This record gives sequence, C-alpha cells and structure tokens, in this order.
Amino acid sequence: MSCRAIWPRCLLLGAPLAVALWFFLSAMSPGAQQAKALPRQELANAKLGLFVHYVFGKTEAAPGKPPMQNVDAFADALDVNGIARMAKTMGAQYVVLTSMHWRMTLLFPSRVWGGLFPDHVAKRDLIRDLARALSREHIQLVLYVHPDDRHDFTKPMLQKLINAGHCSPSFHGGELRDAQWNRLYYRLLEEIGQRYGKEIAGYWEDDEGGGSDGAKVQSIMERYTPGAAIWVNGNVSHAPATLVGGENWKLFDHDPEPHLYNTSAHQAAVVIAKDWWASEGKLEYTPASLYRFLICTIATRGQRNGGVLYSTSPFSNDQWEAGVPEGLAALGQRVKANAPAIYNTVPSRAYVSGEAAQAKPRWGVAVDSVDGRTVYLHVLMPPSGQTLEIAKPANGVAFSGAALLGGEAVKIQTDPSGYRLTLPPAATWDKVDTVIALRVK
Repeated sequence: MSCRAIWPRCLLLGAPLAVALWFFLSAMSPGAQQAKALPRQELANAKLGLFVHYVFGKTEAAPGKPPMQNVDAFADALDVNGIARMAKTMGAQYVVLTSMHWRMTLLFPSRVWGGLFPDHVAKRDLIRDLARALSREHIQLVLYVHPDDRHDFTKPMLQKLINAGHCSPSFHGGELRDAQWNRLYYRLLEEIGQRYGKEIAGYWEDDEGGGSDGAKVQSIMERYTPGAAIWVNGNVSHAPATLVGGENWKLFDHDPEPHLYNTSAHQAAVVIAKDWWASEGKLEYTPASLYRFLICTIATRGQRNGGVLYSTSPFSNDQWEAGVPEGLAALGQRVKANAPAIYNTVPSRAYVSGEAAQAKPRWGVAVDSVDGRTVYLHVLMPPSGQTLEIAKPANGVAFSGAALLGGEAVKIQTDPSGYRLTLPPAATWDKVDTVIALRVK
C-alpha cells in the first residue's frame, strides 16, 4: 500500500502521530533512501553515447575542404545545440567532446596554455556552451583529454616548451616519462576541473601519454568532479581509469543479415564513418547493425562500463558526413521504441551472454530490469515458425507471464527443457529485434 493510501487513515490516529508516521514512511521509501547517483554510477550503466572529435587542424571545414586555420573561427562555428539534438535523436545518454587535440589546441579560453601558445586557445568557451546545451536535454558531458600530444608539435613549439621548462631537452618525438611535461599536464587538468568540475560527468583520457602518474591524474579529476567517470583509451583498469573502455576501428561487420556479434564487457568507442574527425566519408554501418551491436553489447556479462560510444563529428560548417544524421535518427527510433528493454536494465542473469557470439543464446540476448521483476528477451535470430523455445533460466527464476513489449500477450508454456513462447496469430517476428517481456514470479 502506498504512503498516499495510508495518509487518510493516519488522520484517525491524531495529527502528531499521523505526521510522525508519514515522515517515517517517506524516509523508508526507495526514493527517499536513494541519494543522487554519482556520475560514475550513472555512466557505468549507461548504454549509449556520442563521441565527437571536433579537432582543430583535422576536422574539415566542409566535405573535401581543408580544415579551418583560425582556432577562434573554428570554435565559433560549432553549433552546440546541433550536437545536443543529434545526441538526443540517437538516444545517447552522454557525449564525449575533445577538449584538446592536435598540437594541444584547446577549445576553451585556457590561461595555462594560452600563456604559452595564445594562438592554440579558443576565446569561446565551447565546453561550457556545450555543457549547457546538453544539460537542457538531460545528457551528460564527458571531456576527452590528451596527456601528451607533443608528437604533433612543430620544432619551434617544442623549443618554446623546452625554454619555458615544460619539456625535457632530450625529447625528440617519441613518448617518454617526462616530469617537466607532466607538471604542465596536471596544471591543465586543475584548470579544467576548476572551470567545469560541476558541469561535467568525467573524462576520457587518450593513451598516448608521457607516463603521467595515473593516481595523481585521478585525484585531480575527482577533486573537482567527485565520483567522476574516467576512461583511459586502451581497455585498461588501472588509475586513472574508474571504468574500462577504448577506441575501436571496424569493430563489427556490416553484414545486413541477422546475426549475433562478438562484444565486450568494456565500453566500445567505435568510429562509424571514415575517421575520428569529420573528413570526406560516409556512414559505414546500417542503422540495423548499429542497433543490433548495441543490444548485443548491453547484454554482455559484466557490462558496467558505459555501453557503446559511437564516434562521428560534424564538419565546421555543422554538416555531418553522408548518411550519419539519417542513420543515427533511425537508430534512435529503434532505441526509443524499445527503451524499457534497453535503459535501466542490466545484463541478464537468467539468460547469460558471454563476449563471443557463440557464447550468447542462439536466439539473441537478454537483459533484466534493474528491479529484477522482468526479463527482456531481444530475439535477434527468430525461429521460422511462431514459437520460440528457450532454456530454463540459469538463475532458477520462474515466469508467470509473457508479452510483446508494450503489446499483446505471448502464450507461455513450460516443458522439460524450459519454455515455449508463441506469438499471437497476427504477430510476426521483427527482422531486427523482437522484444518479449517475461514477468518473473
């Protein structure tokens, strides 16, 4: 019985006792018990993100056009509301933006870096503008940071760093542990944290580092963003990483025929067009393959690292590569239609999916609702007839009913090997994904 249902009866007990009972019941309710989730907790169970490499010196001005040569014009050109709309359209829960890259060009008015290279610092506070645009759509912002991009620097830039005491004189293009450079990197992280710590959810650090102290990096990040979600490129679990993920090229095939994918319990950041930044490319995956890879990933045992991070970027004229807007919109339609069986779920304990395709149930994958009351079957490999046979649940639960997601009842029968699920006479299997909700007894 809810607290609201009890409240009128409490009045019969007298006002003081009624009020005391009301506060007791309110305090004991799940909502009152649960504090606001830390960014790491929120993003650990996120399913889908958008990775935007908007990189000065790399991102083309338009398809086939050279990159812009003025960092202020480049930063001013980005439509942050367009990024937010794209993320919302595709169903993303977080966006990762490159705050720095290619010769350490920063997309915010950094005093630390601007004192050294004023022409490598944007006057526009692009990070804050994007954070606010995403906040309006209830989407989290994560910042990509680069611990050591000196291999991109010109000789005059390197010499200037050496003269200022920010680079070892022995540095000559390769990566090495350099205490002088690391001190400068820590100062940059301090500045970012002081400016944006409460407006961001975490960091995605590249792996081309100069051997910085991971524990120190983590302490700086978490000082200003308590509980920060931190990924380090390379699928590593040591500091500063608090979640595990890394970049991937051509991670899964483009086969339009229904099949199951190899996946990982780690976050998978996947380039979906030509490169990490916008160049003259096109979407290389069908919306169905983007969706099916996502579903196979979120069902993978141990997946608590942020799901899938699809990487694509607009040109500096706000145009996206060919097919990307339409493809991500189609992905978003699928995700929205099946949202209860995607968000607020965990990899199923009833029907466990391993990382390899052959370690998944032959019919597809499953996820459980967070409260454990529902098991959602994502039938990616449907049978030829109306009836799907599934094994007994691995965790020993039993089911009291079944239905298509948001729709008609599905006939459920037990047999010695498990269950038989039969679609209603007029229903057919969706070629991409049919979701069946099983009610746990």
